Amino acid sequence: MKQYSRSEFLDRLNQKRRRGEPLVMGGAGIGLVAKVADRAGIDAIFIYNTGPFRMDGHGSLSGYLAYGDSNQMTLDLGRHVLRVVEESPVIGGIGAADPYRDIDQLLDEMMRLGFSGITNVPTAGLYDGTFRKHIDATNLGYPEEVKLIERCRRRDIFTSAYAFAPDECRMMADAGADIISPHVGLTSGGLIGAKEVPDLDQACEKLSAMCEAARAVRSDVIVLAHGGPFEDPASVQVAFDRTPVDGFLGASSIERLPVERAITDIVQGFRALKLGRRQPAG
Repeated sequence: MKQYSRSEFLDRLNQKRRRGEPLVMGGAGIGLVAKVADRAGIDAIFIYNTGPFRMDGHGSLSGYLAYGDSNQMTLDLGRHVLRVVEESPVIGGIGAADPYRDIDQLLDEMMRLGFSGITNVPTAGLYDGTFRKHIDATNLGYPEEVKLIERCRRRDIFTSAYAFAPDECRMMADAGADIISPHVGLTSGGLIGAKEVPDLDQACEKLSAMCEAARAVRSDVIVLAHGGPFEDPASVQVAFDRTPVDGFLGASSIERLPVERAITDIVQGFRALKLGRRQPAG
């Protein structure tokens, strides 16, 4: 396990940006995924409470409902993942509005464990309508996540922020987020992916608007595409071609979809084998 300071982390990423290489980061809900992604050269590994749900075969949105202690799940997952990752920085999610935790103490614990950065997961950004208005107004919503990013910046901790609209991108850039990932919706594809997502044209339009909003505040902010129809290398290449992003942050697209496809292919491959000549049983 390597733990990186914020300046070391940024230097690694900016070296690639100067070479014109796309940044590729991904989620891991189990240690094996983290280990393989690390050996494959991923730029950062994200772990948070949606990952274990996802890798247990449940929809990622399980992590946004009251089915577990999100911050404890991240700490527990960190104890598994950090031991098997050798080179890649590991970023941990914090549920910033947790009413039963002191966030500074939680940050201390995560830094002691070996995390190299923090992200805002679970996030209230996926909620909208009346419920969103109520949680934002009662210290349980997205403003708490902006405060988390501000707190980390004061402590010189690397941060990556999910944002869902141009105004949120501006808020997170102003708060000092090192990475902003414009989120264009739950990832499509596979057994438990979203059934309705924006098409690539719509997703790229949303992504471009959010990227421009973030960079209007800070031109140096790193922007990574995430979610919606961006589920595989071909679709992500469309984002790279049409928008000014620096790379891609995948969760389902890095761990869930590849596992679904690989296991399906190998089982079907074994099922297609022919037994040697022998007498029929019975």
